[in-house]
Amino acid sequence: MNTIVSRASPYLLLTPAAVIIFAITLYPIVNLFWIAFHATNYFQIGSFNAGANFFSLFNASGMRSFVATAIFVIASDVLALSLAIFLALLLEAPLRNRGLLRTVVMVPWLVSQVVTALLWQAMLDANFGPLAHLAQVMFGVSFAPLGNEFGAMASMVIANVWRSYPFALVLMLAALQSIPSEMYEAARIDGATRWQEFRYISLPMAGQTAMVVLILLTFEYFTLVTIPFIMTSGGPNEATYLLSLRVWREAFTNYHFGYSAAAGVVVFCLNLVLALVYIRKFAVKGGADVQR
Repeated sequence: MNTIVSRASPYLLLTPAAVIIFAITLYPIVNLFWIAFHATNYFQIGSFNAGANFFSLFNASGMRSFVATAIFVIASDVLALSLAIFLALLLEAPLRNRGLLRTVVMVPWLVSQVVTALLWQAMLDANFGPLAHLAQVMFGVSFAPLGNEFGAMASMVIANVWRSYPFALVLMLAALQSIPSEMYEAARIDGATRWQEFRYISLPMAGQTAMVVLILLTFEYFTLVTIPFIMTSGGPNEATYLLSLRVWREAFTNYHFGYSAAAGVVVFCLNLVLALVYIRKFAVKGGADVQR
């Protein structure tokens, strides 16, 4: 009897944590898939309807959301990671007042998504925004980026990158600081240029961290709702109607929970694929390298 209790005790101790994990993680995912494959009427879940909700998702409006999401995520990823790497290299250099500069570039991280969206919306306002006023005074042209499809998407990407690049910057700066200084000293003795140091030392050594940052940013950008909702509300002409915004609006504005759940399943699967790619290419590969 004591042997059985001793063997079962670890599982009994883990049970409360397992129940909590199931309640806050697994159950919502299972429920999401359940709703996605059923007809819904407001808060009531009806009969099984196979993939009808998904078929509705791939109409003309739905495809515009896929395209807008791809543009937003890819553009934000490229700009945020590039800016983070550039600033990390800059802040790693022996500059005067480097501590103050590091503090200044981290300020956007302290601003919430709501404040970020309202701030950039105010700056880009065609009637009262300071940028529109400067464009009119200095160049005699009207400046209304939120009024056209390209300008609205570009404005949303810039606002998102401004808000999120400090997170990537912290990780990239930590990765660069972990590189032994002896490697750079040896490269300089051999006559390497700054570009060659970056190309053959910094980038390979910090490359895995950069990929982790890219994956984490992609997860966040796929599920971003606040900035597109406040800045553009999906317009003009659904040019910024992201999948994440469609999930929220279909559920809490139109009460089409089945359709919203189907869009949520698509977003979840896209993120899951990215996670599996990361695990396969980096975690498994890194473990194999350690075993060798």
